[in-house]
Amino acid sequence: MLGLVGGAWVVLTAQRNVARIAHSAFHFGIAERCAIVLCTIDIAMLLAKSADRWFAAMGLVIIGCGLIAIGIIDAITHRVPRYINGLAITLGVPLLALDAVIHWDLGNLLRAGVGAVALFAFFVALKSVAQGSFGKGDVLLAPIVGFSLAYNSWGALLNGVVAIFLIGGVVSAVLLLTGRVSRKSRIAFGPYIVAGTLLALII
Repeated sequence: MLGLVGGAWVVLTAQRNVARIAHSAFHFGIAERCAIVLCTIDIAMLLAKSADRWFAAMGLVIIGCGLIAIGIIDAITHRVPRYINGLAITLGVPLLALDAVIHWDLGNLLRAGVGAVALFAFFVALKSVAQGSFGKGDVLLAPIVGFSLAYNSWGALLNGVVAIFLIGGVVSAVLLLTGRVSRKSRIAFGPYIVAGTLLALII
């Protein structure tokens, strides 16, 4: 049920944000809407299954839905909506923190906080080095990504970071080789961050 609600929210939120950012009417077709909803439901179920405890599952599902919406919007508009990122943080993080407190598993909470700070610092450094190919919106995704991944384990954080850049590298290379983009084209990195994060959380 939560996955269905999340899928509907992702469709409506993405559609409204794309239309607002692009300053034009924008509507997903029926096929696109169904695909997004079904994909969100599947990911929500996998995220919930990956967590052993109820509050952790709820937190991860909320964060996952937020990330899916961000990935879709960024792929189309090349912008990461801050308020959706903030919504994922303000709703998802407290649930993970509550899970840690209830089960007296404060090590998870501490590790998550360190992971959020560490990934944010890494993304800031990367943005300063790879200017133009790594945006401010990508940096703003780092705290929620680092927190959710590190809450699971250090291995999940490492796997997530590797998956992000591996997926980004492979897809970008394919786009270049097929002529869909050029070396001067601006490629949205947010969808790769989202895909790598969700993949690491699920597995």
